[in-house]
Amino acid sequence: MKAALCLLLALAGSALAYKSYSGYQVLQTKVLSHEETARLAPLMSRPEFYFTVNPAPGRAASIMVSPENFALASTTLNRMRLSPKVIVEDVGVIVESERSELQQLRVAEKKEGRAPALDRFLTFEEVEAYVNEVAAAFPSLVTVENIGSSTEGRTLWVVKLSNGAGKKGIFVESGIHGREWLGVPAALNALNELTENLAANQALLDANDWYFLLVANPDGYSFSFTDDRFWRKTRSPNAGSTCLGTDPNRNFDISWGTEGTTDACSDTFAGAAAYSEPESKALADFLAATPNLAAFITFHSFGGFLTYPYGYTTDLPANAQQLDDIAQAANSAIQAVNGFQYTVGPFASTVYFSYGASRDYAYDTVGIPLVFQFELPGGGPNGFDPPASLIAPTVAEVWEGVKVIAASA
Repeated sequence: MKAALCLLLALAGSALAYKSYSGYQVLQTKVLSHEETARLAPLMSRPEFYFTVNPAPGRAASIMVSPENFALASTTLNRMRLSPKVIVEDVGVIVESERSELQQLRVAEKKEGRAPALDRFLTFEEVEAYVNEVAAAFPSLVTVENIGSSTEGRTLWVVKLSNGAGKKGIFVESGIHGREWLGVPAALNALNELTENLAANQALLDANDWYFLLVANPDGYSFSFTDDRFWRKTRSPNAGSTCLGTDPNRNFDISWGTEGTTDACSDTFAGAAAYSEPESKALADFLAATPNLAAFITFHSFGGFLTYPYGYTTDLPANAQQLDDIAQAANSAIQAVNGFQYTVGPFASTVYFSYGASRDYAYDTVGIPLVFQFELPGGGPNGFDPPASLIAPTVAEVWEGVKVIAASA
């Protein structure tokens, strides 16, 4: 009772600082052509337009706007003949509902064993606690390495699973964007399957070492729990700007500087220089120093895409056919679970252009041959905040796809 009361008081205190999205609405355009995508793209750098689905040919874009910017956004999109319609009347109502659900699940939860709570999202501190429990429970299999610290001093933990030397490695990254909560339980579930459900997955451990960076952006991830649900970036200061943070997935030294380099307020700000962020530098250094990595998997949300390099060009990688064949096989395995089907293809032509991403760094610079990025299914008003009820079915089906990738490494 005392622990539950303390938790409630702590949550009540954090709610006072939490950004309210009361009255925010989400506008959706019509399905865009190539020309309309190009005309809409400049709005992405304007703070009045918060894109939750970026413009791309063949799909609609979605934009969250505050009450004071609604008229401007609506008028601008209508003048561009993009037929905007309101698809969410009040984002704040749904955000508060999500927070209430999370609080109730935390208080009511009765932990049994070491399995992660797949019925809710875990804070960074809870992820740390789970990692410690796994390491203590499986000392001959699990080691945990501190590969660096975030701007605010949180530790970047890599969990390694190995039952013998001389094997290929599979690296799993999640949580590089703060607001993309669903990626973390997807990675946690894979870790859980390889430890708690060892009998069923022994072959995957006999063939490969596994590495997990469960929260690649711990400051941004934590801030999305305590202050702003839709925070994406790190929390580092930017010289000459009151806006904090850099997009760590635009900060790797691979085609760096092509996008978002001058506007520190942009969600895709690439930073003052490549590796300006300790988080991206630590990950890059660890990948470069780890031999025999055969596969790199990164979990993002949202969109329902299963992609491979590149994001910075529409040129295809040398083993594009192999990557596509593996992704299609993984997609078939995923679809067999609940019927959900991902859209498969190279990132730039399937989703949008992105520069300085860990995905392309892992493939081009480190030379990892099998690189895949999951954009998990969306949910909630902006796609980034699915209800807790979607966690378990999503991570279960994704695990089947991960097993296909691992078997191909």
